[in-house]
Amino acid sequence: MAVFLLVTGVSSQSRAQSYNVLKECAALSPLLDDIHACLDNYLDLMDGNISDITSFLAESLSGEALAGLESSQQAFVEYRRQNCLWYLEFSSPRIEAEQIAKNCLATMSQQRLQELRALVSAEDTTDQAQRGFYVYGADRNSFQPCGSDKRFWLEGDNELVNRAQQLYLSIASSDLQVLHAVFAGTMDSDSQAPQGHAGVFKLDALIELRVPTESDCRLPGEVAAPASLLTNQATAEITTSDPTDQEDLSLSQDEPQEQLIAYFGEWVVDCTDTNGLRVCTLRVELAGEAEAPGAWLSMVRRKQQVTELQVTFEEREIDSPARIRWTVDALNFGDIVGSEIRVDDAGTRQLVPASRFVRDELLPMMLEGVQLRLDVLATVDDWVGEDYVGTLNGLTKATRFADQFVDDGL
Repeated sequence: MAVFLLVTGVSSQSRAQSYNVLKECAALSPLLDDIHACLDNYLDLMDGNISDITSFLAESLSGEALAGLESSQQAFVEYRRQNCLWYLEFSSPRIEAEQIAKNCLATMSQQRLQELRALVSAEDTTDQAQRGFYVYGADRNSFQPCGSDKRFWLEGDNELVNRAQQLYLSIASSDLQVLHAVFAGTMDSDSQAPQGHAGVFKLDALIELRVPTESDCRLPGEVAAPASLLTNQATAEITTSDPTDQEDLSLSQDEPQEQLIAYFGEWVVDCTDTNGLRVCTLRVELAGEAEAPGAWLSMVRRKQQVTELQVTFEEREIDSPARIRWTVDALNFGDIVGSEIRVDDAGTRQLVPASRFVRDELLPMMLEGVQLRLDVLATVDDWVGEDYVGTLNGLTKATRFADQFVDDGL
């Protein structure tokens, strides 16, 4: 199954309309059969989504409005066929022509899906279209509506539920990644569901499934799109509106012309293009002891893989970088020589500038590792202190995504 990474931007054109399926499929495998299978799978998913949304809209329409919708859909199918299949006669060799034609079908399907989703927002007067977050994987098939602290097991027509699950697998880039979902259906709290679920959500139509963005709704108690639907950990707040929050990790305070946000497990990647200057910030939460103030690790990735690190400890004062000891899995790096400490009313930041040590020693171990632990000692003479732990799972994919944006553009 091909893996598609969908991202969102703030540029003038919709990313969905410029998403090149053929390019993504070819990047996954150079084999012709694999490329065609990838394209066919994507087209099947898109056609299924278009059919679901069209049926959902048809239920709320009647008379001329319903006839207009049906006529419009028939016209779209015919126009898409004529507009794309002529590539088979125009282009050569035939192998390349077939790929171009399928990519054309996918592009037009993306545009049609956007139109239908806009109609759902305008026509849904029954509140059947529920926004929330969906996770599928080992023992997970969970939908949690925005504003609710309850999770529901996804059920419904087998073909429809299977389509939602397959679409999830094609988009998610890590196990149990949280995706933003718009599902049409009803919640049933009386039906039996696996442990940890308040009931079932009976799916009638799959409206949308994609990587979350900052503009999406929130779950109770969250300040940003969630890193994990199935834990109670607080999630990172992603913002670029206040330049003073990141004065050490940005080169410009101008408004970015493009911004892409992607999620790789617990890692959040925030990439911006400001007047041609491209930079990505990768963030992950560092979990401390119970009721301890929060902490975050940020990694800034610039051109030529230049990397800077920053650790933010909220609501606490640390007077020396020697009190902060870094460990990746079983390898203890100790304190980071050359790092700096900044203390203000919000807390403490440890700034680790780009260096040969970061490039050749620390970062390679982080990319290969599983867990990062920071021990904050009471004094520089102590041997024990408070532990802050963060996952390194997802960092490798997050870094590759950042490098592609910074060096080549997406």
